[in-house]
Amino acid sequence: MPFLIAQGGRDYQVRPADFKGWKTGLASRKNVTFREYPKLNHLFVAGEGVSMPAEYLKEGHVDDQLIADLAAWIAAPGGAVPSK
Repeated sequence: MPFLIAQGGRDYQVRPADFKGWKTGLASRKNVTFREYPKLNHLFVAGEGVSMPAEYLKEGHVDDQLIADLAAWIAAPGGAVPSK
């Protein structure tokens, strides 16, 4: 089964080190796509600076690029979307 693993670069709940661990642990799998979004928090909403819990109380929308990447991944045979 294909995997898409997306990581917000400003996520303080699932840290970039965790993302790196997934990449290392699944490196031998050909059906895993990894995407990192530097400006996104845990909810995949864009922001600036260090993400804090209060940020989750602000209204926001899932980032357009994440939505586009997810749609492309779903539409691709076997979830095989070329790396960026």
